[in-house]
Amino acid sequence: MRRRRRDGDEPFAEINIVPFTDVCLVLLIIFMITANFIATGQGLNIELPVAASALADTGGQAVVFITGEGHVYLNADRLEPDALRARLLEAAREDPEMVVVVSADRKVPYERVVDVLDAVRMAGVSYLALAAETREAER
Repeated sequence: MRRRRRDGDEPFAEINIVPFTDVCLVLLIIFMITANFIATGQGLNIELPVAASALADTGGQAVVFITGEGHVYLNADRLEPDALRARLLEAAREDPEMVVVVSADRKVPYERVVDVLDAVRMAGVSYLALAAETREAER
């Protein structure tokens, strides 16, 4: 079978979309991975204190993170304690059985943790938990 030479003025008969599909799939995978880190707060550098009685995360809670610099995050949003109280108040109205997990870096001053705990209680949240790593995880 003989191929005909193409003139420079002829339009392409086909467009190869395989490279485009490859790039789209790679971008989709990157998006899915980073969205998971953002949603769970794994992008924050927090060193949890260690406790022998720590339990595994069961999911389905609102998580308040306190970084080593004292910044407060509700899930992935950085907030001040007053704004935290307002956001938790809204969430507690929607779900009275909501559990709030406070995950504070071990270097955070105790006063900052108490401010956050006070904001959680003032929001009317009945169920509160403090995050910690198990002793076996420290080794």
